[in-house]
Amino acid sequence: MKRLFLSLPDFLPENLDTLAWRLTGNPPTSGQAANASELPAADETWLALPAARVVLSSIKISSRALRKLNGALGNALEDQLMLDPASVHIALGKAQSDDVHPLAIIEIAWLEQALALCRRHQIEPFGAIPETLLWSGDDASAQWCMRWSGDIGFVRSGPCAGFALDDGNAETPPLALQLAVAEARRKEESPVAIIIETDANLDIDTWSRSLDCPVQPQALRADPHPPAINLLQGAFASNRRGGGFGQGQLANITRLFGGEHAKTYRIAAGLVAAALTLHVLGAGADWARLSWENKQIRGEMRQVFQDTFPDTKAIVDPVLQMQRQLADLRRARGYAESGDLLHALNAIGGQVGGVSGFKYENGRLLLNQPLTTDLEALRNSLAAQGYQMASSGEPGNLVLTLQRSQQ
Repeated sequence: MKRLFLSLPDFLPENLDTLAWRLTGNPPTSGQAANASELPAADETWLALPAARVVLSSIKISSRALRKLNGALGNALEDQLMLDPASVHIALGKAQSDDVHPLAIIEIAWLEQALALCRRHQIEPFGAIPETLLWSGDDASAQWCMRWSGDIGFVRSGPCAGFALDDGNAETPPLALQLAVAEARRKEESPVAIIIETDANLDIDTWSRSLDCPVQPQALRADPHPPAINLLQGAFASNRRGGGFGQGQLANITRLFGGEHAKTYRIAAGLVAAALTLHVLGAGADWARLSWENKQIRGEMRQVFQDTFPDTKAIVDPVLQMQRQLADLRRARGYAESGDLLHALNAIGGQVGGVSGFKYENGRLLLNQPLTTDLEALRNSLAAQGYQMASSGEPGNLVLTLQRSQQ
């Protein structure tokens, strides 16, 4: 199957003056087109989305629990999202081992704008995938692959895992990469090497020492496997399902079921129709049972919430509202919430001194010129409390960065 990938920019223009495309095949080809009519023919058209626009994550959940969420997957991931769950679209990938499902998360407003732009150019995409998952190294199972332009880029850390990069320089790896490598080492899942494709003049040895992992310059290759995940699901699913029947195929079907062939296949057709009828009836009964169970469970949750917080009149999502009410009660009584400033300061308190200043933003705490003699012991202590730590600079001008570990 030939797939055509169209690259979209991070900041969408009013019109696509140039369409950058890549066509799979042997060999793969790429180029640019001024309009849709100049694009090469393909079985499917896919959008290659900017890495910075898509967050890749995962969730461990059974199929039964997934059905009970009833489309409220965003609420289950609210702690991982930096946005209102109602403002994002979440695509679910095929389950991996131990009921772990990969996820791709994107802002609804940006995706709607991108699809509207495609429609104005008579482009009807079959799927969409972040560019993070379109490239790989020679040994995808043991290596991470990275594309970096000197300030922005992305890293692919697994078949359906990766993240965007937005900083770094020739001597210092991007902070997101440092934290990801430290977390992988803590889980004993460190890559054997990091393959990087870049035009920047890197100090490879300094990067390798800083990450404690070999960094190897190498051109990435297009992933030959089918796309790992498709963001065009649910309300955004494509209406295109195959190319339809040609005239020759239609004629063959007419001959097959016409005339003397009709008697031969009449019994088989009747059995197929009966089987389909039973399947539809069974599916309808199963749907009705699951719908009733869902209604019962949600009713019980509403009742528990109403009994616990009788002053709340409007109950829309009892689980989410219960979490927020409990969080409000904890804050009102002075408890430090996991991941906030007080919690982070308490985690590192008594272990460093001489701090000349600090900055806290988006769940990340930066300490300037802290005095400590054993960075590894400090890192292990913070990891036990659920924090990742990265360090940069030399003794006397050290900067420590703390960030809550991703669960």
